[in-house]
Amino acid sequence: MNKSTILTVSVAALALSSCKAREKKEEKTGVTSIDTAAVGVVTTTLKGVAWSDWASYSADLRGSEDAILVTTAAGVVSTVAEVGNIAHQGQGLCDIESDRYKVQYEAAKSSVDANRAAQQTTKGELDRTKANVDAGSLGKAALDAINAQYASLIAQGKGAEAQVLGAKKLWEDSRCQAPFDGIVATRLVNRWQSVGPGTPTLRLVRNDRLEATFTVPETESHELKNGTSVEFFLLDEPERIYKGNVSAVDLAADPRNRTVGAKVMINNAGGKLRPGMIGRARMLRKRYQAAVVVPSVALLRQEKGVNAVVVRDGVAHLVEVELGSTEGDSVLVREGLKIGDRLVVQGAFRVSEGTRVKE
Repeated sequence: MNKSTILTVSVAALALSSCKAREKKEEKTGVTSIDTAAVGVVTTTLKGVAWSDWASYSADLRGSEDAILVTTAAGVVSTVAEVGNIAHQGQGLCDIESDRYKVQYEAAKSSVDANRAAQQTTKGELDRTKANVDAGSLGKAALDAINAQYASLIAQGKGAEAQVLGAKKLWEDSRCQAPFDGIVATRLVNRWQSVGPGTPTLRLVRNDRLEATFTVPETESHELKNGTSVEFFLLDEPERIYKGNVSAVDLAADPRNRTVGAKVMINNAGGKLRPGMIGRARMLRKRYQAAVVVPSVALLRQEKGVNAVVVRDGVAHLVEVELGSTEGDSVLVREGLKIGDRLVVQGAFRVSEGTRVKE
């Protein structure tokens, strides 16, 4: 045997010895060479669960009737209602020299009464003069004079009636008269303060029925319509539910953020709710007997959407999903996953499409 042959046989023997050694090591550890490239993940088999799909939105409360009273009177405030006082329609809630404005109002009414009496007297004279002119005992000039006097009184009467309306408005505003039944929500003036025309005095709201206002994304607005049942709750008291119905839905979306506004009337039994409070308004979309619900940590939120990772035959596959409502750390998956899928719940961020994995 020549040297070349001996060298070839030696190399082959060395390679065979190396392969046998590797095979023995793999048998000992139980891991094949292809397994060392697989990524370890934790998976679960998806099962159907009962689920109520609620749409939930931030909502602000305001009175079903809500008004800031603005006075047209000028003067010094001698009295003003306290916040929380209950008011009835027509009740005075402040006093801005109201006695003076009442005197002006009474004087204006007296002027109207005097004008009406003068009109009645002049009308009688007009009728008699017309009869005498028709009989030929008086000339037409006498009738023209009495007609002019009567027309002047009518014009003066209209002016006097306008003055009465203005004086009545000043008198009512000097008393901050309530336009509806409600509760004093805010006091905007203080006692002994000097105010002028156009000064806001009080905010009055109707508290027995409140209005929850909220906005929804334009893409979800098709689910909104008048009469839809809505539940409202405060963030610090989620177990206490106030029920109502959608009373109004905007016809156009806000061009700035593509949202649609809606309002819900809420009965405020017990007066627990107050205007200005913030809570949540929610609507039931659908009840599921067997829904696909996953932990939020299993979802990959990416720039182009939300993905989940499922395992089939030891290979990871990215699946685009459409999400529904959430409850705690659980999320409803409307589309993309199905019952029986092996979902990666830990380690999803470590794999990509086609990655071999070991569970």
